[in-house]
Amino acid sequence: MVVAAVSSVSPLCAKVESSRVPSVVVVDPRFDAYTTLAASARRGRIDLHLRSAGASALKIADRIDVDAWLIAAELDDMSGEDFAGLLQARRGDAKMALMSDWGSGTRQHAVAEQAAREAGANAVLSAPISVADLEQLLGLPIEERRKRFAATGRSWAAVPVSIGAVVVAIAVLVIG
Repeated sequence: MVVAAVSSVSPLCAKVESSRVPSVVVVDPRFDAYTTLAASARRGRIDLHLRSAGASALKIADRIDVDAWLIAAELDDMSGEDFAGLLQARRGDAKMALMSDWGSGTRQHAVAEQAAREAGANAVLSAPISVADLEQLLGLPIEERRKRFAATGRSWAAVPVSIGAVVVAIAVLVIG
């Protein structure tokens, strides 16, 4: 069983609608489809947890408040639809998407959408998963926040340092 976690939270980016960054759990033995989400996690925009098996992912449901579940069709220990059924009672308000290897518009994708609805999922997504896909699932403008917060070309982490430097400079001028 493969277990990986990427969790990097920037305190200033944590000021989102519910006072924290969205928490996303990916349950998929193939992590390569989530590189864009992993990059967003490294920048502190999402709290990302990766699991390859349903049993280890269910343990997360009891420990953290998850905003979105991205579930592959086949996991290491069960099918994605079986996992979705087990997750129903524990997921609360979290959004759930089942992954499809088929592009939208194909007959296979339509079958996957029907199976996802029956399993209680909110959406069917195809790899690779982008931040826009996650925005649509959660209804949160993650990329828009990034553009607004980093409009000057600097990280928001640099703002407190700049403000701190100004406060020190004013204190030296007043005292000196």
